[in-house]
Amino acid sequence: MTARRGDAPGALLTQVSARRFGPLTRLRKYIVDRLVARSNRRAEQVLRADTELWSLMTAYSDGTAVTGAAYSDYLTLYEQVRTHRPVEILECGTGISTIVLAQALRRNEAEGAPRGRVTSMEDHADWRDTAQANLPADLLPYIELVHSPKVDGYYKLFRGVQYEQIPDRPYDFVFSDGPDRRSPVNGDKLFNLDLINVVRRSDRPVRAVVDNHYLTFYILQKVFGVPLARYSVRHKLMFVGPVTRHDVRRLKKENFVPDLRIFGPTELKLRLALDSE
Repeated sequence: MTARRGDAPGALLTQVSARRFGPLTRLRKYIVDRLVARSNRRAEQVLRADTELWSLMTAYSDGTAVTGAAYSDYLTLYEQVRTHRPVEILECGTGISTIVLAQALRRNEAEGAPRGRVTSMEDHADWRDTAQANLPADLLPYIELVHSPKVDGYYKLFRGVQYEQIPDRPYDFVFSDGPDRRSPVNGDKLFNLDLINVVRRSDRPVRAVVDNHYLTFYILQKVFGVPLARYSVRHKLMFVGPVTRHDVRRLKKENFVPDLRIFGPTELKLRLALDSE
């Protein structure tokens, strides 16, 4: 998980003051907060009970400046890899999650699965070096840390941030939590583009977990559709897939006729449709 060095948290619904909303929204926010907290407590209990995994996570954390993330995120990643048994994992953003993913691959191999690999991307060279120095010896065969600067990129009318160069591998699982979404060109806050790029090249099914970035969520649902890009309120994560390049939808802008108002100001809204519609 990329959270570290005092990074500010994302714009989460549960972090927004409820006073700006109406009573029904405040009630919904209260319920969501309770669900999230309960999920996180359960995840911490499960992770602590797995003494080997917990020891690996805490040892790595003690040797770095990582601030950590929700326990439910770590448990979700572990369970996804144990359930779906991917071989090539792309992780966008190095952190404790790297340890969790690699330990899941290690256990899969112990049960007869092919040896997997976590290709973990990091745009800060010093952070990559610190992470490399703190990787547990038992997990080194499962992890490759790759430094790459972040750059602006585009998909259709959407401008995002991506790693400049990701190793070309047949990824079947992606964890998208980086790079930092601020444009290196002008500081605009954009979305993470790498998952779309991976899927556009893939004929094999790809599954993904996407961390809590709402603009990224919005665009992924436009690109893949809601059934294949599912947001989980309880997890505060998006689950994508399985998807291949054939699931990347061709989009077009709809016209603004439905927005036009004869009386009063016209507010133009972004509408997108499939090319076939």
